Amino acid sequence: MLGKVKSALPRGTSARLIDVECDIAAGMPYCEIVGNLAISVKESRDRVRTAMRNSGIHLPPSRVTVNLSPSSIRKEGTHFDLAIAAAMLLAMGVITEKNVEGTAFAGELALDGSVLRIRAILPMSITVKESGLKRFIVPYDNSSEGAVVDGVEIIGVRTLDECIAYLQGKISIPKAEKAPVRDFKLPYEFSDVKGQKVLKRAALVAAASMHNMLIIGPPGAGKSMTASRLPSILPSLNFEESLEISKIYSVAGLLSSDNCLIDQRPFRNPHYSISKAAFAGGGANPMPGEMSLASMGVLFMDEFSLFRQDVIETLRTPLETGVIRITRSYGDCEYNASFMLVAAMNPCKCGFYPDRNKCRCSEIDIRRHMSRLSKPIMDRIDICVRAERIGYDEMGSDADEYTTAYMKEKVEAALKRQKSRYEGLDFYLNSQVPDAMLREVCDMTAPARDILKMAYDKYDMSARGFNKVLKVARTVADVEGHEIIEEADICEAVGYKSVI
Repeated sequence: MLGKVKSALPRGTSARLIDVECDIAAGMPYCEIVGNLAISVKESRDRVRTAMRNSGIHLPPSRVTVNLSPSSIRKEGTHFDLAIAAAMLLAMGVITEKNVEGTAFAGELALDGSVLRIRAILPMSITVKESGLKRFIVPYDNSSEGAVVDGVEIIGVRTLDECIAYLQGKISIPKAEKAPVRDFKLPYEFSDVKGQKVLKRAALVAAASMHNMLIIGPPGAGKSMTASRLPSILPSLNFEESLEISKIYSVAGLLSSDNCLIDQRPFRNPHYSISKAAFAGGGANPMPGEMSLASMGVLFMDEFSLFRQDVIETLRTPLETGVIRITRSYGDCEYNASFMLVAAMNPCKCGFYPDRNKCRCSEIDIRRHMSRLSKPIMDRIDICVRAERIGYDEMGSDADEYTTAYMKEKVEAALKRQKSRYEGLDFYLNSQVPDAMLREVCDMTAPARDILKMAYDKYDMSARGFNKVLKVARTVADVEGHEIIEEADICEAVGYKSVI
């Protein structure tokens, strides 16, 4: 007899349907799984047979052939176990075609028949829905994650026995419900950052349009404190953005049953010793790296100049395109990487330049320290700002106007103006404006235009650097409520570009 069911194969943050077929025919007792398989899938043969036996079901002494098609696609992972078991049960007549009509399966089997949690249920659920299937049977621990997707019935099972009884109609399992949205507030307040009004103003402008930012200053000036508070003032996520981030975390196996939809902008803070593969993503079965895990949020790179050169240069394409592509022999894998880069570094090796009372670095050492950041990387950073040493009077002073509530209000007002300006387009932030549209949206006064021309010649700007200044100036104007970019707006934008 022949049994055929559906499963799904994750690839990046998407997935595609896979047919799982089982044929039981007369011949030498043997079980074989074919279809361009990785070792983890080939091992399913022993896991599935043992799980079925321990669940009281014995394969007949016949030749059993399981095929995962299409064979042109490499199959990896342990999540095919439940689908293979279902195809075998269908071929044996334990369940019928009516039982599995419109149903897909995904789950790893333990030897005792338990159905174990797997990764990437969210993108698989989206694919199952888009394929027109009505039901998706998954591990119980993944059921809340799959229920994020409307339009498909998610059934969570704990054991193979429970799955069989449900398919045979002997028991009823209610469809999984979405986990309640968490009432979560970031425990950070910008008023904790003493002094540094220039730095906090730059952070406000950067947050208003997700501009990339570099902070240069001595140790203890508040660089890390400022960066860690940025998510609290960033624009709120819409559902589509939450779903996009959640798919990445689902593939990485970082979602839990009580946190199955990422509703806060991520904040990732990798150590400077991180490898290129962990930073950009990779592996035999490509997994998302720190750049992808920071999508729609903040990627904070403290001690920026100490990161390996190949890691820093990996930022080039994602900062321009918002995606990162990982190529393997069996095809490409693409992950979202549209993050806001916030980097922090010391101005020299000891960290105290230009305070010559403390700094003993030579001019050559300082130039060598700064030259670790290439011109192409600096061109991709919109805002550069210096964090000065905090004075004694500032340490004891009352909080200034740059509180989290004030900055969040200004950011949301600027965001409202941007959304109105770019209504009907596939982006809504100044930082995302295509270069061809900049002249159209960056109308400015004559004095502002004159200042921009002088700055272009004085600082020897590249075309990319010039466009970055325009985008920042447009954001400064939005923060201040100016429809046309004014002289002060362009001066502030040029000041952020000319720090180093």
